[in-house]
Amino acid sequence: MRVATTVADRITRIQPSPSTAAAARAKQLRAAGRDILDLTVGEPDVDTPDAVKQAAIDAILAGETKYTPVNGIPALRRAIADRYRRRYEIAYDDAEITVGGGAKQVIYLALTATVNAGSEVIVPAPYWVSYPDMVRANDGTPVIVECGEDHDFKLTPPALEAAITERTRWVILNAPGNPTGAAYTTDELRALASVLERRPEVLILVDEIYDEIWYDAEPLANLLTVAP
Repeated sequence: MRVATTVADRITRIQPSPSTAAAARAKQLRAAGRDILDLTVGEPDVDTPDAVKQAAIDAILAGETKYTPVNGIPALRRAIADRYRRRYEIAYDDAEITVGGGAKQVIYLALTATVNAGSEVIVPAPYWVSYPDMVRANDGTPVIVECGEDHDFKLTPPALEAAITERTRWVILNAPGNPTGAAYTTDELRALASVLERRPEVLILVDEIYDEIWYDAEPLANLLTVAP
């Protein structure tokens, strides 16, 4: 008996990840003996710190191997709240923190919960390859805004203003950016906030997954502290 496999239309809108394809090719070349410097995926080339390994071992030995709350264990949520208080002087209640299995899952679920067919999501380019596909998978329309080298690969207030329509649901702001590493100054964030404050119906998704990879003497500016 032959069984036909039919996938949902939303699956056909998703393209294979270019960075994943490049990473697979890099592994093939390395296995063939080539000397490859792989810059495709954000995986450190250093070993997991011993303290982290030991904490995982201790948790297993203590029997902490069962289902956790979907939203993460209370101790983890407290640690996240403490980090934001320490790093940005921002206080969050426990109910304002959600935990997921990685940034991609959290962003995808945020879009699933808020994007309707025809909703637009502004994605500054260059961008992390998964943003547009996650929007399309949720029946939304990615609006790509080119941010050239003349603007240090950053979204400007005029470009943001021009991209917003009555269908705009989200603006994605990734900083430090993938793949450019571009980060916004306090003044630049304040200028973007002045545009968004006039459009309260537009949500802002701030992806700061690389905020620990920062070597400037000045601390990294954060939209939530600049324009709370």
